Amino acid sequence: MRVLSSNRGNYVELLHTLAAKDERLTRHLETSTVFSGFSNIIQNDLIAAVGDVVRYDIKEISAAPFVAAQVDESTDVTNKAQISVITWLKARWLVK
Repeated sequence: MRVLSSNRGNYVELLHTLAAKDERLTRHLETSTVFSGFSNIIQNDLIAAVGDVVRYDIKEISAAPFVAAQVDESTDVTNKAQISVITWLKARWLVK
């Protein structure tokens, strides 16, 4: 017996959440015949790539003696939030 669920999985749910805020992504998901991002192979490749970047960044930040982060949000005239994230770190080998 197959159970039907409205839960499409974290990746697909996140993709649709992002598409709700981005007209180009929405249009792409509705019209793309080549890459829609729904293939489990594509999903796994994208998740692995993001994981690689995060692991690299964590190692780099952990090795840095100084780290700074700044986050700023501003709403533009179309009532869309614009978020800027600035990170800065000084690598250990640069410290004298």
